[in-house]
Amino acid sequence: MNPAIRTPLTILFAAVIGAIIGITAILWLQKTPETITQRPEFTLPDLQGQALSISDWDGQVVVLNFWATWCTPCREEIPLFNELQQRFYDDGVRFVGVAIDDLEPIRGFLAQVPMNYPTVYGMTEALDVSAAYGNDRGTLPYTVIIDRQGNIIERFMGQIYAEDLVPVLEKAIRQR
Repeated sequence: MNPAIRTPLTILFAAVIGAIIGITAILWLQKTPETITQRPEFTLPDLQGQALSISDWDGQVVVLNFWATWCTPCREEIPLFNELQQRFYDDGVRFVGVAIDDLEPIRGFLAQVPMNYPTVYGMTEALDVSAAYGNDRGTLPYTVIIDRQGNIIERFMGQIYAEDLVPVLEKAIRQR
């Protein structure tokens, strides 16, 4: 084959292979975790050291948010969650934070950015809970919506916005 044709064909072939690998990687990373119907049980300490269990919120619509103080998108969600906790509280919606962090950084962060909903925390334990709820990649933030019967009805990997969350909450509230 003519070298003047071989070089551009080699470059084109490498680009096509690279594109295929890139697209495959993106699709794999965006893959939805296996469907989990019933929420797994867990208990973690709150910021005062009291053990809280997910079953403490049975009968409520629960927005379970996995976050960390060092995670910028996680921090950006907190004002929205504060607002929605207040807006939907009387409808039986409860936000619960699961901080994947140590206690002192959490306390320091919350002194500057208050939350109007409870937070439990842990490192390995909280990561295990996140994985049990379908987050096998450890993505943060990661949010799970649990209906009043304890069924996982929605999962959000990455930062969540009101236009995505509010319709899910409104639907869950209507399903008594």
